[in-house]
Amino acid sequence: MAEQTFMNFEITNTGEQVKFIDSRYYTRDNEHWYPGITTILSVLSKGKQYENWLKANGFNADLISQKAMQEGSRIHEAIQMLLEGQEVRFGSMETGAYYSREEWVKISRFMDFYTTFKPTTIAIEKVLVSDILKFGSQLDYVCMLDGKRWIIDHKSGSVYDTASIQLASYVKLWNEFFPKEPIECAGILHLDSMHRGRDKAGKAIQGEGWKLIPVEDLEKNWEDFLHLQAIWERQNPNYKPFLVEYPVTYKLIADQPKPDTDEGHATE
Repeated sequence: MAEQTFMNFEITNTGEQVKFIDSRYYTRDNEHWYPGITTILSVLSKGKQYENWLKANGFNADLISQKAMQEGSRIHEAIQMLLEGQEVRFGSMETGAYYSREEWVKISRFMDFYTTFKPTTIAIEKVLVSDILKFGSQLDYVCMLDGKRWIIDHKSGSVYDTASIQLASYVKLWNEFFPKEPIECAGILHLDSMHRGRDKAGKAIQGEGWKLIPVEDLEKNWEDFLHLQAIWERQNPNYKPFLVEYPVTYKLIADQPKPDTDEGHATE
């Protein structure tokens, strides 16, 4: 089964329109659309602690969540650049290319993981869409680590119960496309943990402020995902992605200066 790179826009055949595609859905042929894994998991509550946090923060909760999402996106982008061999520079306000202190700390924690445990990269930000499983997703990182093939998801904030279910669905998605290179382990690289350094027993993969959390019992987590998928499909029986088109170019005609019609007289 061939894979298809997913973008949230496409240019029409005439080149005159740009069509923005609902980022919650994936397609391989622009006809059959499937929800993303995180969209399916949205039917599950993030837990009582998260609900209490929402109540405590009230109207500010959306702003805080948006800031955290932006931070996570910037960290993800930096990690992708690093894995692709590009340089990531802290920068400055003057250059316009800079990271916050918190972002740079978490990027540094990823560097600690990578340079210490030396994973071998197989895939970066891989987009896969399955007509069989009826969902799609973008996988953060696939690598060889300690002689085993891993899928790793980078988390720069809180880790919720859905994370292990999410990783189990990633494994199923990857294994459908690459049955000869199956995933053996899955884990969450938590870049905001309370760990103070290396595991003295040498068993855990961790460092100061970060830890790779292996997902236990992938099959059980996959079964849980199937239940959630059934609930999502029940709640969204005739789902369609939101698509909107705009012109591919815009141009304003600048106002022409009005001719000077006054008949002025020079004076000495």
